Amino acid sequence: MPEFASEKIRNIVVVGHRGCGKTSLVEALLFAAGATKRKGSVDEGTAVTDFEPEERERHLSISPALAHCRVGDTKLNLIDTPGYGEFLGQVVPCLWVSEGALLVVDGVAGVEVHTRRMWTMAREMGLAVVAMVTKLDKERADFQGALGSMKEALPGAEFVPLQVPLGQEAECRGVADLVSLKAYLGDSQTPTGIPDEFADQVAEARALLVDAVAATDDDLTMAYLENDGLTEEELKQGLRRAVRQGKLVPVLASAAPAGLGVHSALPALAELFPHPLERTPWEGTDPKSGAQVTVEPTDPFCAVVFKTMSDPYVGRISLLRVVAGTAQADATVINANTGGKERLAGLATMQGQETQSAGTLATGDLGCVSKLEGTVTGHTLCDPKRLVTLQMPAIPVGMHAMALMAASRADQDKLSQALARVAEEDVGFTYERDQETGDLVVRGMGPLHVDLAVQRLKRKFDVQVEQKPPRIPYRETIRKKVEVQGRHKKQTGGRGQFGDVYLRVEPLERGAGFEFVDEVVGGAVPRNFIPAVEKGVLDVMERGALAGYPVIDVRVTLYDGSTHPVDSSEQAFRMAGQIGMRKALEEAGEILLEPIATVEVTAPESLTGDLISDLNSKRGQILGMDSIGGGMQVVRARVPVAELASYAGDLRSLSQGRASYTLEFSHYQEVPHELAERIIAEAKRAQQDKD
Repeated sequence: MPEFASEKIRNIVVVGHRGCGKTSLVEALLFAAGATKRKGSVDEGTAVTDFEPEERERHLSISPALAHCRVGDTKLNLIDTPGYGEFLGQVVPCLWVSEGALLVVDGVAGVEVHTRRMWTMAREMGLAVVAMVTKLDKERADFQGALGSMKEALPGAEFVPLQVPLGQEAECRGVADLVSLKAYLGDSQTPTGIPDEFADQVAEARALLVDAVAATDDDLTMAYLENDGLTEEELKQGLRRAVRQGKLVPVLASAAPAGLGVHSALPALAELFPHPLERTPWEGTDPKSGAQVTVEPTDPFCAVVFKTMSDPYVGRISLLRVVAGTAQADATVINANTGGKERLAGLATMQGQETQSAGTLATGDLGCVSKLEGTVTGHTLCDPKRLVTLQMPAIPVGMHAMALMAASRADQDKLSQALARVAEEDVGFTYERDQETGDLVVRGMGPLHVDLAVQRLKRKFDVQVEQKPPRIPYRETIRKKVEVQGRHKKQTGGRGQFGDVYLRVEPLERGAGFEFVDEVVGGAVPRNFIPAVEKGVLDVMERGALAGYPVIDVRVTLYDGSTHPVDSSEQAFRMAGQIGMRKALEEAGEILLEPIATVEVTAPESLTGDLISDLNSKRGQILGMDSIGGGMQVVRARVPVAELASYAGDLRSLSQGRASYTLEFSHYQEVPHELAERIIAEAKRAQQDKD
């Protein structure tokens, strides 16, 4: 039997903006619950959930990490997640496998950009949310101010204090629990009475809590009116139900490194968050029929992998969530995504990077297995009796691109495999070979994301690479309509070659692509040779005459020609099509086009002027602005892709990390004349050097 039944498990993903104290909070919770013997420190590089060398060197979380502790007979699985928006791709799977989100808010800064993003995602995925205001012993810390920022910036639920701090800033002595009306002073786990000087403040806060809970349920409202209040048990049950229904978000208070508010938080987390069996059943797909199916907890074993790690000694470690049935150590299961067999070797729970062997894991529990062969993040493992695939939510697309070049031939030989391993660990990191430019392009959510991936290539796989901005996929097109003749005639003593075509070439509107029109009448060009003419035209369009970029948005009409009864062939007419198209490009006034992206920047309203100025300096066209509440503004603009190579870093510097952006391709437009001349000259020099 598993050590913990499903009803005694709480899966909690800890989320919030960078620097708000998530890792320090997790560390304090583990220590207070007795799961660790020593309280680690982010600054000293000893935190349980920050174990990667890059995390300890930079004092920030880069990858999600799983830890757990025991509160009475309940197990809390805590997933500590990165707070940088650049690592958002790794947070999505962690939200997917959790029932609850602990939303950490800096007591000094209040709600920040990533706080809002995590709130929105948690709500969209149906997670119960509890908030925690941290750093309440710091200068300028303000519990009420942080609470006010949540109410203003995070719509969709009512935020109500469950605990309040006793004192402010350096004078913060502890917290008061508004349900039990007990105080937890310092880092003591033993509650005491409320100090007299805080009695009125606590009584007022409790009255607001009771009012809020009573308003969430008709029966509680009646009990409140009949008895002029709620009993402690009614308050607990009503609060628990309101959290699960998403009506209320209880707010806790803490100063985790000092231990303030940590002991009182543990039972609150265990009581408020739902257990796995209370979750809405998982929806999946039958891989054979494609039919939609529901996965119930009582179904045969089913689990999803939500994180993949590479250990230099153990190999691949896969973190998984048991969705149905029981995970049995060394059991043989099927990867429903690939059809391959896997063995649940090394079944264990995790405490940061340390594993603790487990014979079984109950439905809903989180743990890990080692050395899965073909299973990666997002895959579903099943009992052979019933196969089903569960779809992981979409991962945000990385917008910061860099081209990688191997530093040596030996590095080149290892690069592809190493990149595949890095991408396995970080689902937000992708790579591909650009078929047009030949660049090996990697993509992440920002420069830090890509830089850290490059560091892992070197540290874990001994592969060194150089980075450079990827080449911009410019295009060429024409200004005016022309009519030309393409004639190919060659006599070599035996059978010759003859093809003769008349082409009308004209520009199309942007985004129209390429059209080939056959207007030949009377058999001037035999039907079987017309496809060859089109191929010849396309051959030339692959590399325009201006700077060697593909030609787009043109219509080519074949309207006449002539043939020879002996010397004409498909190859001859293909050559004639090439000759005619080259003439057309020379006469039709070729121009250079550049890709334009639609950019949406979300930032505090106070930064709007700076954002618009910066986008204008990048040749951007401002499309509009929208206020989205909470003092936040969305600025929309169209900007040339060539100007966005370093935008992730520029925006982070401009906003001190308080802004985020998305972009998507919009269209091609003509490059300004002076800039086009420079690009064309550079392209010609590069071609000369290559030749």
